[in-house]
Amino acid sequence: MKKLLLILVLAFFNFKVVYAHQPKLIKYSPSSNEPHDVINPEISKAYYGKLSGEPHYYKIESDTEFSFYVGITIPKIDDNIKWISLEVFDQNNNSIFYEDGKEYDWKAWYEPYARDWYWIGPQIGTHNDKEFKGSLKFEVGTYIIKIFNDDNAGSYSLAVGDIEFFGANLLEKITIWAPILFYIGPYMDIFYWHKFDFKAYIPHLTLIIFIYIFYWAIKKIFFRKKNISIN
Repeated sequence: MKKLLLILVLAFFNFKVVYAHQPKLIKYSPSSNEPHDVINPEISKAYYGKLSGEPHYYKIESDTEFSFYVGITIPKIDDNIKWISLEVFDQNNNSIFYEDGKEYDWKAWYEPYARDWYWIGPQIGTHNDKEFKGSLKFEVGTYIIKIFNDDNAGSYSLAVGDIEFFGANLLEKITIWAPILFYIGPYMDIFYWHKFDFKAYIPHLTLIIFIYIFYWAIKKIFFRKKNISIN
């Protein structure tokens, strides 16, 4: 069964690893008093959230020097851009980076991992002549990431970290990929992007087909053995 799930994963996610992030759904509004904790900030993750009247805050605490990268993308539903800004504060509440989404040149980008169109927005990292910046070296300490716009409204995906990791063994890979395939994609489309994408349900249909084929094969083998024993 584990191998079957892994086959499903590989079959439906034929993409370049560089584009992949571990998706995390943020179903609440992390505030300045209770920011969302970013665990292992160097590991690439995408936090899917929705501003609903207040800025969102994310906190990184590290007792060692670490690689830092953050970037914003938003779903490309049409040609209208609901811009979002990024700001980073140090542990003394000093603003050390600020990227104004209103002044940013947002670019359309197709994400082969999620198979969706996005607008690439502000990023904080090192320039490398690529679509996505590289990481910076941050000192030991606590850092706060602020996500906001004029009316604090709109859906976003916050990318943190630039080291791709999807499990060290088969069990970890299945644990990470199964929710992505069967839950996160459809949930994001319905509740975050407000659209219906048939491609998000292809893994569900494929699993049903695999189960049916497996059931049919077992049934055929069982009845064959039963007929042989009767004869």
